[in-house]
Amino acid sequence: MTSIARYDDNPGSGGNLPIEPKPRPTMLQRLGLGPVPPAQAEYGADAYPSILKRITSAVMLVFLVVALGIAVAGMIGSVVLVALFLLEQAISS
Repeated sequence: MTSIARYDDNPGSGGNLPIEPKPRPTMLQRLGLGPVPPAQAEYGADAYPSILKRITSAVMLVFLVVALGIAVAGMIGSVVLVALFLLEQAISS
């Protein structure tokens, strides 16, 4: 049978734990392309993203939506062109 010990029975270490220095991120990690370690939870005034990060995210979102829209439109256009070509070939023969 297990029991939960009270704090008086099992006191903590008494001091703050040492803080390990963070390794410097590589260039790929700064660009968001390499493997990134999990981020530590932020709280307080630092918990909100900066304006620059918000603007960068919005620009990247717009870029991705436009790029995916162009790709989808190109695929649909190529399917239509191939279908029209095959229909013209079927009619002419």
